[in-house]
Amino acid sequence: MEKAKLTKNLKLKIKNAQLTKAAGLDKLKQKLAQAGSSETKSSSEKPSTKVPEKIAKEKVVKKKSVVDPGVPTMTEPVSAENSPRRIRAKNHSSFVSEDLNSPQPPVPVDSDASAFSDSAVVEEVDSFVETEQEISVSTPPPPVTEETEVVAKEPPAPKKEPEVVVKKEPPKSVVSIKSNFGPTGKHINHLLAKTFKAPKKEDKPAPKEKTKTTQTKPQQSSDASNDKHHSPTNRTSQPFYRRDVSKKSGSDFRDRAKKDDNPKAFTGRDRYGLNDSSDDDKWRKKRVQKTKKHYEEHAIQRPTHIKVPLPITIKDLAAEMKLKASELIQKMFIHGMTYVVNDVLDNETTVQFIGLEFGCTIDIDSSEQDKLCIESNTVKEEIQETDPSKLITRPPIVAFMGHVDHGKTTLIDSLRKTNVAAVEAGAITQHMGAFCCSTPVGNLTILDTPGHEAFSAMRARGAEVCDIVVLVVAGDEGIKEQTLEAVKHARAANITIVVAINKCDKPNFNADTIYRQLAEIELLPEAWGGTTVTINTSAKTGEGLSELLEMLALQAEVLELKANPSARARGLVIESELHKGLGAVATILVQNGTLHLGEALVFNDCYGKVKTMHNEHNQLMKSASPSIPALITGLSSMPKAGDPFVVVKNEKTAKEIVGARLAGQQKFALQKKRPNFDAMLQNKKILKLIIKADVQGSIEALANSILKITSDKVSAEILANSVGEISESDIRLAAASKAVIIGFHTGIESHAESLIKNLGVKVQLFNIIYHAVDAVKEMMTALLDPIAEEKNLGSAEIKETFKSSQLGTIYGCLVSEGTMTRNQKVRVVRGNEIVWKGNLSSLKRIKEDVKEVKKGFECGILLEGCQHAQVGDILQCYEVIYHPQKL
Repeated sequence: MEKAKLTKNLKLKIKNAQLTKAAGLDKLKQKLAQAGSSETKSSSEKPSTKVPEKIAKEKVVKKKSVVDPGVPTMTEPVSAENSPRRIRAKNHSSFVSEDLNSPQPPVPVDSDASAFSDSAVVEEVDSFVETEQEISVSTPPPPVTEETEVVAKEPPAPKKEPEVVVKKEPPKSVVSIKSNFGPTGKHINHLLAKTFKAPKKEDKPAPKEKTKTTQTKPQQSSDASNDKHHSPTNRTSQPFYRRDVSKKSGSDFRDRAKKDDNPKAFTGRDRYGLNDSSDDDKWRKKRVQKTKKHYEEHAIQRPTHIKVPLPITIKDLAAEMKLKASELIQKMFIHGMTYVVNDVLDNETTVQFIGLEFGCTIDIDSSEQDKLCIESNTVKEEIQETDPSKLITRPPIVAFMGHVDHGKTTLIDSLRKTNVAAVEAGAITQHMGAFCCSTPVGNLTILDTPGHEAFSAMRARGAEVCDIVVLVVAGDEGIKEQTLEAVKHARAANITIVVAINKCDKPNFNADTIYRQLAEIELLPEAWGGTTVTINTSAKTGEGLSELLEMLALQAEVLELKANPSARARGLVIESELHKGLGAVATILVQNGTLHLGEALVFNDCYGKVKTMHNEHNQLMKSASPSIPALITGLSSMPKAGDPFVVVKNEKTAKEIVGARLAGQQKFALQKKRPNFDAMLQNKKILKLIIKADVQGSIEALANSILKITSDKVSAEILANSVGEISESDIRLAAASKAVIIGFHTGIESHAESLIKNLGVKVQLFNIIYHAVDAVKEMMTALLDPIAEEKNLGSAEIKETFKSSQLGTIYGCLVSEGTMTRNQKVRVVRGNEIVWKGNLSSLKRIKEDVKEVKKGFECGILLEGCQHAQVGDILQCYEVIYHPQKL
């Protein structure tokens, strides 16, 4: 109870002090202090020997200073001789005196407020006194000036002495200093948040050890009120001094945020600097500075001269030129070339033109291609560089070319004493044949080329590989389209042309007409004074064949055909196919060197080792000399017709070379096929096809013929083509893509026929190429929507209308023109406007149902779904006829 009472009184005391400060009674208290000092002077003149009275006077001064802790007062320092004894109570109170009943000098009061405040403080101090303490003489603190603050040392333990009479000197005038510290007793600088600056690493001071000091700072009553752990004795045991604001008291005040005990994990937002924190700001600022520095250091310098390989993609070319792909595409678009990033450029002129647009000279790097190229020279160049002593005369290679059905194959049969034309489908040649023929003038190698327009590529290959071209022209028909094409191929290859005017046994044969046509195409015959050799021949009677052979031998002597049989074999692929038991086989023609069994060959994208060789009569061969055709087996895959081949050291080397070539091709194999934007914009229908044929050349010919079919309404697209029979995989592909399978000179595998019925795939087989082309045209036409045509049958005028609850409206009509027929289409015409269209569901004449009503008769007509026809309207009866569209 006593402690609670003490605490309550102490709080009242602090509150009174704050109220006094807030009421502005500072001046009043200064006057009270001056009055007290003047009274002290007057009392000091009278000597007094009673120590308790002096202690009481000194105590009053202390009480006055406690009244207002915000205004520190300067007390007169007491010497050691005149030091008063201080009473120490058991409860550590500094307000206990030795004689509680000793009289105290009266304090002059200037106003009622000062008296009230002073008396309240005295009452509070008296309430703290409980017991008497022994009088102890303490050492006074050192004097304090106005400029400096002296910290009082803790007084030593007091010694018990008897009462001492002290002569008191007159006290000095006390100067009160006004302070603006406020009710808290602290300066504003101590309350503001102070920024904490971490010391640098190199200047980091060593940690100091905490030492106990004997000096203590005086605590004011306001400070003591905020500290609950200090006792009342410590609050008032030391006198009040003026605070030095320049020095720090106690610990620094820091407005620190509470540390997060559960920090958030580092997330992607922290990685990209999206969280709002000072650390992230620092991190982001550093990151920006680094990137700026990076761009400044690495300035882009575009090259002025580069070397690139072909083919190359737009993306790779832009990287070589230090450009963005979008810039390259934009520049190409300006010049009318539409490309995307992954498109491939394989044209040297285009690549160099693009480089010049950006001020860069581009050279084509062919080093990789040179590594994969086995021979850099052509066959003719290789023969020219060979020692003449190693060369021998080789048989001439003669190609018979001309228009279809002009007798080429029959003429060759007459020379070879065979009958190949009799077993050919449709009596036309659709494959390229190579034969070795012995004649009285020497050996000949004959190439039989197809005459159909679809086999243009075959004729071109025949012209490239042969030495002499025999242009066969029918004497009764003259020069045709494929004849002109053959002349064009021969001139492109710079090959000698010999004209054989065939069918001279026919009655309508006219050689002069052929001479005139030859002169028109700049082939002036010898009979008209030109240089072109012309011979009249007949394949049936054999007329002119000996003359033809003699002219061929003469032309071969003029050309001086040579070859080196000891060199490694080189030549061309005439034809290739997939044999059931032998696998991939190819008909080749050796141009230089000699091919032996067991030698390794390298084609463009396949290789092989010669296992067997056969001639045109299916006889085994051990070797093939220059200008000799052969059918070889043991290939890894089917080579394309026209591909060159060369013999290499062994099969391992051949495999490595082909693997390197395929690796370069696969780099661009995944490039997506560019869509046909024209077909998409025009909404063209597409016929999807899968082509299967017996040989590679037939596929090429059939595909070219189909792609030549042009139309604005429909187009053909070949999804796949391959050599061999129609297999299950082909059928499944056709079912998935809704395509039609076209088989040319091939069949269907036995176990695949049931799958065709189950999946409902359309398969068509052909032996003649123009039949296959015509079938494709018909399928393309069937895809087109038929054209609807309305044909008028008759008309009738509505004379009356009858309402029926069951049937609806029945129209009584008079047929004015033609015939009104039941179950036909009807138009309701009002004036010049068609009001309704529909079906004529019922037609009656009197009470009988009839199929038709002719002109001049009345009838009842019921229209299906029509209820708004009126009297006077015209009913026109018509039928719709659909006509198929044309390509």
